Amino acid sequence: MKAKLLFTFALALAVMTVNAAPKQPKTNGNKAIDKLKYTISYSVKSVRDTLKVDSLGKYTYETDDMRLEVGEKVSYFYSQTRKAYGEAVALNIKLGTTNSSKLPSSNMEMLFYRNYPEGKTTYCEETLGDPFRIVEPLEIPTWEMVADSTKRILDYDCQMARCAFKGRVWTAWFAPDVPLDNGPWKLNGLPGLVLRAYDSRMQFVFDCVGMKQEDGTKDICYDTSLDTYSSATMKEFVEYQAKAVPADIFADEGVVIEVPEEMKAQLKAAMAKPLPYNPLELFKKK
Repeated sequence: MKAKLLFTFALALAVMTVNAAPKQPKTNGNKAIDKLKYTISYSVKSVRDTLKVDSLGKYTYETDDMRLEVGEKVSYFYSQTRKAYGEAVALNIKLGTTNSSKLPSSNMEMLFYRNYPEGKTTYCEETLGDPFRIVEPLEIPTWEMVADSTKRILDYDCQMARCAFKGRVWTAWFAPDVPLDNGPWKLNGLPGLVLRAYDSRMQFVFDCVGMKQEDGTKDICYDTSLDTYSSATMKEFVEYQAKAVPADIFADEGVVIEVPEEMKAQLKAAMAKPLPYNPLELFKKK
């Protein structure tokens, strides 16, 4: 029998403004794939709805606390905000409580492994509860160094570089004194760690806020339950994001939403409207 939930119209609309709680990978599936050498923290500002601006035309940003774990061969980039939020929700479910977490939810839902499997990358993300896994050949952006450009970030002298990559033009500030050819997301391949990066539209801004050299005893892990996610190309995933509507998540779970008769038409129209989305990777429309 289908579950039936009685929502007020306002509550039903609120469902569409937030992400579903992220599914937590099964911890017993963790597989060590490298030894952790460095942990780098980034504060990330990102725009979900590009049409939502203030009176001055400025974007409304959402923030994430991101982590970059760097090993000898593999690196792992993920949202610590997402991880903490998901763990809090899971604990509430385990305890049978209805108290909502005071922790903020995440705008950056990705899990990104560089050089895993070897020579490839693995990108995992969910849209309205549907999980996807994208495995692609490892790519290095073609960077152009910007002459006579210097900036001091976290007490490191940084240089500027630019590239056109994945549908956006990126500017990166990297620190030659930190000999890691790595950075947030797929922004790698420079002769030094990327400490700040942003796209030309300022819709995504990555700022390094700290780094720690580890003792080499901890592992970078890959959860094998991610292999159960639906396989797709990045283009297929972005196209799915563009079409996914809130009604899908209720249909998948067999949930029927009941509201007063006079609200049904308005609710149906709202639930059939795609959520705002702004992917990191952009593809030209046909």
